[in-house]
Amino acid sequence: MTPSLTTSAAGRTYDYDRVVGGREQMNGIVSMAFGADDEIYITQKALFFFDVSKLKIGPEPDDEEMIMSFREKDPDFFEGTWPACLAVGSDHDIYVTDELRHLIYVFDQDGVFKREFGNLGANSGEFNRPSGIIFTADNSIYVCDTMNHRIQHVTPMGKSINEFGSQGSDEGQFQSPWGLDIDCEGNVFIADHKNHRIQKFDAEGKFIFTFGTYGSGMGELDHPTDVAVDTDGDIYVSDWANNRVQVFNSLGEYILQIRGSAIDLSKWQKRYVESNPDVVKARRRVESLEPEMKFALPTGVNYDKNRDRLFVVDSQRWRIQIFNKLKDYAEAQFNI
Repeated sequence: MTPSLTTSAAGRTYDYDRVVGGREQMNGIVSMAFGADDEIYITQKALFFFDVSKLKIGPEPDDEEMIMSFREKDPDFFEGTWPACLAVGSDHDIYVTDELRHLIYVFDQDGVFKREFGNLGANSGEFNRPSGIIFTADNSIYVCDTMNHRIQHVTPMGKSINEFGSQGSDEGQFQSPWGLDIDCEGNVFIADHKNHRIQKFDAEGKFIFTFGTYGSGMGELDHPTDVAVDTDGDIYVSDWANNRVQVFNSLGEYILQIRGSAIDLSKWQKRYVESNPDVVKARRRVESLEPEMKFALPTGVNYDKNRDRLFVVDSQRWRIQIFNKLKDYAEAQFNI
């Protein structure tokens, strides 16, 4: 079945806007974070290639622009790294978790390395394959300490403030937490990857509620990788192994799913295809191009509160798909 460009349910409407990406520009994309003035930062983790890149995605189709690659500043720095997720502080510095070196790097907005903190371990301020990272309103940081099965709350210099969680499947426990977000009240939402659920905590780490069970039905999850919360309190989950994003209300009740709607190639993908005659021929020989419209193992989901846009990191297709959340949407009536 061909994916829908506009998906509506329970008073919510998501309208496909466009796709941004390409083999050269976003090879191995894993996660993204918003900077200032429509700037986007991404981590890339491909075979023998690791990088952090900065681009700009404005409101108009095809206005995306690749600004810079951090790797080009210092190629040697990224040898032996494994960048996972990233967050942008109020001073515009970029904080990147490294799953291989078990620490967090800090770069300025021009890609210049400034410092690092953390090391392998299970004590406060130590990490074991850290992944999701996000800033709070007071400029402190929550980090998914994935293989320690906990969340650490630290200062921008890495000093421990608090931590919560342990390995297990009970309420408040984790099995490899990976992505996270904070709502407007400071509550923390965690993608509990191997428990196939989302958990909500207050700012101090006190458990509030959980939703999701293992499966492929509506409201069920299969290894969720990330979570985002918008200004209305709606919750978005990158349902990784189910190749979709699911939308829930503020109580964790299922609303709808989005499976991807990339009906056209991105600006950069078109350039690649059109410059390779063999690729053009190969695409014309396939029975259907429908599969390339859909998500393939989406690893990240981010909500642009300034423009009411949902960004989905479509990792296996080297791209980001963007959807507008429409307000006061009404169906046109046709008499045919």
